[in-house]
Amino acid sequence: MKESIIIDHQYHLSLKTFESICLGTAKMELSNKKDFVDLIEKGHQVIQDTIKNNIPIYGVNTGFGDSCKNQIAHDRVKELQANLIRFHGCGVGNHLSVLESTAVLILRLVSNAKGYSGIRHVLLKQMELFINRGIIPLIPEQGSVGASGDLTPLSYLAAALSGDRKVYYKGEVLETSSVLEKENIPPLVFEAKEALAILNGTSVMTAIGALSVIRANRIMRLSELTTSLTVEVLKGNKGSFSKLIHQIKPFKGQIKTAETIYHYLSDSKIANTQNEIINMAQENQLTQTDSVQLGQSIQDRYSLRCSPQIIGVLRDTLDWVEDWVTTEMNSVNDNPLIDPETGRIYKGGNFYGGHICQGMDSLRAAICNIADLVDRQVELVVDEKFNNGLSPNLIAMNGDHLYIKHGFKALQITATALTVEIISRSNPISVLSRPTESLNQDKVSLGTISARTT
Repeated sequence: MKESIIIDHQYHLSLKTFESICLGTAKMELSNKKDFVDLIEKGHQVIQDTIKNNIPIYGVNTGFGDSCKNQIAHDRVKELQANLIRFHGCGVGNHLSVLESTAVLILRLVSNAKGYSGIRHVLLKQMELFINRGIIPLIPEQGSVGASGDLTPLSYLAAALSGDRKVYYKGEVLETSSVLEKENIPPLVFEAKEALAILNGTSVMTAIGALSVIRANRIMRLSELTTSLTVEVLKGNKGSFSKLIHQIKPFKGQIKTAETIYHYLSDSKIANTQNEIINMAQENQLTQTDSVQLGQSIQDRYSLRCSPQIIGVLRDTLDWVEDWVTTEMNSVNDNPLIDPETGRIYKGGNFYGGHICQGMDSLRAAICNIADLVDRQVELVVDEKFNNGLSPNLIAMNGDHLYIKHGFKALQITATALTVEIISRSNPISVLSRPTESLNQDKVSLGTISARTT
C-alpha cells in the first residue's frame, strides 16, 4: 500500500519524499483540516473583495507584464485568466518526460498550498486528482526565460486542469478533455488570480533541477565505486585514501569520498599499501648506493590519487545545491502574493529563478569534472602502457585473440565522445540573461534553460 503524504500550508517536502511521489511509490493527499481549507479560501476571498472595490491588482484585474497599466472590468476577470493560458500556449521543442511533468505538477501543488496565492481549495484538489490518477500535462521543453517564472510551460499545466490541450495518460498522449470525461473529473474554470497562480512560478525549473540533483547524487556514488574498482584492477595505492591526508585538508566532501573509497578497498588483496608499493619499486635494488631507476612509480596518477579532491567537489556542491533546490521546492514563488491573515497584497519577484540557475550552473561544472575523471580512468585501464599488466584493451590473452580482437578500444572512444558532449554543456547560463517583454522583464534568470542543460 502506498504511503500517503498529507499536504497543507506547513508541509515541508524533502527531496526523498519528492522522488517517492514522482515514482508513484507514495501518493499526495491534501489535508482536509478545517484550518487549512479556511486559510486557502480566506486568501481567495481577499482577492474577490479587493477587485469588488475596483482596486487594481496586478494580473487579476490588470493586464500582464508591461501591460499592467491597463485595468480590466470586474466582469471580465475570468476571461482575463483564460486568455493568460491561451496566449502562453506557444511552447516549442520536445516535451518534458512523464517523470518531469509529474514533478512539475507536484511542486506547483506544494507551492500553491502554502496559502499565499489567493486561489480556491478546489484548484488544489484538481491538481491532487491529476497526480494520483496519472493525468500528467504534456509540456513543451522550450519557451521559458525563468522570470516571471515558467510562464509558457506552466500554461500547459493550467490548460490541462481546465480540460484543454493534451496529457500523458496510461502510456498514451491524449486530449485532456477525453481523459477528464473518462475519469469523471469536471474541467476547472479559473477564477480571479488562479491561472496566474499556476503560471507565474518556478516549478518547471525546480522540478527539473530537483531530478538533476537526485541523478547527480547517483553519479557521485557511482564515481566513488568505479574509482575504487580502477584502483584495484591497476594494483594502485590504497594509502592515497588514508584518513590523515584528508583530515588536514578538511573539506567535508573530500573526507567523505576518501572514507568511502578506502572502505571499498579495505579488504582488497590486489590494491597495495604505500609500504608494499615502495618494496616492489625497490625490489632487487635494496643495496644499490648509486642513483637508480625504480622498478615502478611510487604513486598513482592524478585520476586515482586525487579522486577524493575531485569527487569531493561534487559532494560539497551537492550539499548546497540540494539545500537551495529544497528551499525553492517549498517556497511560494508566484506574484502577487496575498497574506490571508491581514488581507494585504504584495507585489514582488519570488518567481525569479536565480538560485536554481546558479545552482544548476555549478552542479553542471562539477559533473563535467567527474565525466573527465572517468574518461581518464578508462584510458588507464584499457591502455597496456598504463594498466599494470592487463591485456591491451582488456582482450583475452589466449590463442590469436591478441591480434584479431580489439576488446574495449571502441568503447574508450565512445567514452571520450560522451565526455566531450558533457563538457560542452559546462558554460554558465546565468550570465546570458537578456531583456525581454518590452523591458518589463529586463533581467531574467534563465533558470529553466540551465536546469534543462544539466
